[in-house]
Amino acid sequence: MTGDAPVTLVWMAAATAPDPEQSRALASWARAHGVRLDVPRTETPKAIPVDARAGDDVERLLDRIHDAIAGRDAEAADRALAEAESPLRAHPELPQASWLMAEVERARSARFRRLPPLDEDAAERAWIRAEALDGGRLPGVGERAAVAHPAEATITLEPLPAGATTWLDGRATVTRSGVVTTHAGLHAIVITWDDAPVWASWVEAPAGSSTVHLPVTGPPPCSSGDLGLARVAGGGTIDGEHVRCGAWAAALPGPRPSTILVAVCEADRCGALIEWNAAAPANWTWTPPPEHPGGGWPTWATWGLVGAGAVIATGVVLVASGALQASPTETRFVSGGIKVQ
Repeated sequence: MTGDAPVTLVWMAAATAPDPEQSRALASWARAHGVRLDVPRTETPKAIPVDARAGDDVERLLDRIHDAIAGRDAEAADRALAEAESPLRAHPELPQASWLMAEVERARSARFRRLPPLDEDAAERAWIRAEALDGGRLPGVGERAAVAHPAEATITLEPLPAGATTWLDGRATVTRSGVVTTHAGLHAIVITWDDAPVWASWVEAPAGSSTVHLPVTGPPPCSSGDLGLARVAGGGTIDGEHVRCGAWAAALPGPRPSTILVAVCEADRCGALIEWNAAAPANWTWTPPPEHPGGGWPTWATWGLVGAGAVIATGVVLVASGALQASPTETRFVSGGIKVQ
């Protein structure tokens, strides 16, 4: 095996970087395995810029619609309704987009009930669509609620991007299955990463069950966002669920000074944490986990001494930052200290 295969290192400890003795052990481990330890890239999904002025413009247009209805000016009301809906359709990432769209629909309902040409069916449909968006509210002055209510609907969002938060009409979906119970009608779906929207769209949910395919795959492989999904699980193992990096290693301080614990990983599969120090014996061997469908254990992960030439990259940083919530009994390692959730 040649001696400079790149491997991304995840330092999973309370400190922000390994101390000098731990760095020496990491360098020894890298030399023994003929690899070059790299730091995770800082790439994250590109955020969508949010222009709060668009929401302010819609609120001003809603006032104009209500004034036009009170003034019996159907043409002005219709024009303002179209002007208010257009920016909302273009900006589903606005936190208040669903609420504002619901108010536009209620204003449309009032327009069809009070201004010619009157259209009771259109007024009912508009009020029902508003209720589907925000759950409904009591009618105000000059408004009349619909007799019917929106039908029940179940949306399955897939695949849910690991490490991200998926929002439906301004509410975070907390189910890991991606199944959300709502009402038939128009809805805004937003995906955020580190509280910033990275994808947003309006969807029309039919009554009953439907599926929405989300074109978001999460952070790039081997980036800090990708490897930040890893965590230390029970039984001295590394849980790499959802990690997509092809070649990475998880390390943390060992039980004795100048020792480290290292697990070699391929995507979401990790071997056991093995103790290592700078003076590890040359004949020490390790059996990797069994092969899995789609490929065997990576060749870089095989134990064996090789010639020198691979050194640890300086400034290794902690990336297990809590992007994925652990179960209540797991210990999470984050910048600033160990936290038990």
